[in-house]
Order: sequence, then structure tokens, then C-alpha cells
Amino acid sequence: MKYIVIVPGYPNENDHYSNHFVHTRVRLYLENGLDVVVFNYATGPLQQYSYEDVTVYTGGRKAYKDFLAHNHFDKYLVHFGFKKILKPILKLNNGVPIVMWVHGTEALGWYRRLFSFDIKRPYKLPAYIFRNTFQMLFMHKFIRQCKQVTYVFVSNWMKDILEKDSFSVGKISNYRIIANVVDEEKFPYKPKNESLRTKILSIRPYSSRKYANDLMVAAIVLLSKEPFFDALSFSIYGDGRLFDSVTKPLRGFKNVSLNKQFLTHEQIRELHEQHGVMLIPTRQDAQGVSMCEAMCSGLVPVTSYNTAIPEFVTENAGYLTTNAQELANAIKELYLNPELFMKKSKEASTLIMSKCSKAQTTLRELELLK
Repeated sequence: MKYIVIVPGYPNENDHYSNHFVHTRVRLYLENGLDVVVFNYATGPLQQYSYEDVTVYTGGRKAYKDFLAHNHFDKYLVHFGFKKILKPILKLNNGVPIVMWVHGTEALGWYRRLFSFDIKRPYKLPAYIFRNTFQMLFMHKFIRQCKQVTYVFVSNWMKDILEKDSFSVGKISNYRIIANVVDEEKFPYKPKNESLRTKILSIRPYSSRKYANDLMVAAIVLLSKEPFFDALSFSIYGDGRLFDSVTKPLRGFKNVSLNKQFLTHEQIRELHEQHGVMLIPTRQDAQGVSMCEAMCSGLVPVTSYNTAIPEFVTENAGYLTTNAQELANAIKELYLNPELFMKKSKEASTLIMSKCSKAQTTLRELELLK
């Protein structure tokens, strides 16, 4: 069988991060003998390149339509079901099965993303509402009329939200819940020494308020009032337009290291080994892959009680909080209770392996595709 993975954004030599979780899947498909190529829906004429042994075609709307029309595939593997990606497939009317992964941006009503908008640039909101409304209307029609689709959701929360926001409750029956894979070989569990409970790590983008980095900063400021604060150390990594403004309150603390940079998987693995706690609040996540990778390595997640996060974190394996004070309280409890830290560290890795290991994700996807 011949497969094509279709995604709006894919890694290349100049950008190693774009939808890397899709690339991880494709590499594993190839390792397991599937005949698969990638189409990166972007702009411009049709081009071809190779990235880490993956054959990638890229181009804009016309290139995409022509490529589909002149090449036969036995299954379309679609990530992010935007109208611009799905409509050309449906126009072919060839009945080829579609497997579609739903990740969030294409499946959430605009009112769930209000926190992302800058009040200094209110003119951007009406345009987003307009585009999003048409996308959700398209999803409503697509769910009801297209019967050759198998949906893959990374969490139950994501499935429920798509059904609610597209007014399709109870209409999606052919689906699987399969989390994004966490590669246990890249992020192996190593038992933590109790001293690592004082080493706190944050690795986040700073491109949107979705990532709640402001809550992380507020929690550290609250902890600075505690008598044990100097015994803690915070390593903060990330980049984006909000980095400088969000992290400004932390610049005076000697035990806070601010690193405005992106990281490779090898660098992240090293940081996981050197730290014991992942401070990673969020305002919205369909899974939280960075959090799950840290848990796999044995870091205790201190995160938020919202969206899909409770599907991946329990009280035995971390902390689910609702505000900055609760984030700070969690760090304090771990500092005062080294045995509790050790227990949560082990449970975090065990829990995430039961949900996101290759056996629980990639192998299930391979069964579905074959």
C-alpha cells in the first residue's frame, strides 16, 4: 500500500521544529516498512526535498491539487483537517480512505482562543473569527457527509470539543484515541536523586499566552518570599515574541537562569537528567507533549488542571493546579518532602509510559493504517 501524509508545515534543514511530532510518526512508519511520502502544504510551485530519509513534496494550493490528481495513494493520512487540505481530496471523489489526526487549531471554536489575542491589536480578532467560523462550518458538513474517514484524537477532551464546537455531538463514531508518541529511547527514565527536587525546569514557546508562562513567572516570584528560596534553582528555556516581557520580573534572581533559545532533543534529554521538576502550566492543551516527555524522564510535572491535562497527570504522578499560588505550593511541598518527590517521579514515568510509549501509540497507529 502507498500512503501520503499531508500536513501544513514540516521540518526541513532550516526549520527543525515545524510539526516535528508528525515527522516522528513518519520515521517510525518507514522503519516499520510502510511506503510513505509527505506533502507539506505551504506556498509556491511543487518542490521536493529529503529530510532525515523522508521524501517530502511541498507547494501551494495549485501544486497540491496537481500532485493529488497525478499520483495514486491507497490512504490519505491528514494532520490538521483544514478546509484547504480536505476539499481537494474530496473533489477527487475516488473513495480513498482518509485517516485524520485532529490536533486542536483546526477544531476549536474561536471563543476558546480568546486568551491568545493581544488587546493592543484588537483588529486581528474579527478576521480570526471570520476564518474560524467558516472552518467550523466546514467541519460540521465534513463530519456528516464524509464516510471514508477514521478520526484519530490524542485525547478524549479533543474529541469532545470538536463534536461540541462543530455542532456534531454523537456524530463521530469511527475514531481512535491515540496519544502523541513519547520516545522512551530519547527520554529514558533514570531514578532521580532527592536533591534534584530543588532543580526546576521550564521549556516552553513564548509565542502565545496559551503556554501560561506568566503563571510560571508569578509562581517563582511567590516562592522568592519563602525562606528556602535560595536552595532552589530555576532553568528557563524558550523563545518567542513574549519572552523578554514575560520573564522580566525574574531578571534580578541569582538562582534563575534565563535562556532565550530553542533546544534539540539531545539538549532536552540532558536537561531532563539534570533536573527533577517540570514547571509547565498551560491554558489549553490537547495533550502536552513536552510535559509527557519530561514525565517519561522522571521529572515531576507541576501543571494546570484544565483541558486534556488530567488525562495525562494524576495526583500520584504530579500536581494539577488552578493558579500561581498553587504552583508555588506544589514546589514547596516537593522541597519539604523528598520521599514524596521520589514517589511522584517514578509514578510520572510509569504513568506516561502506559499512555504514550511506542507500544501504546505507534504500534496502534500501524495496526490502524495496515
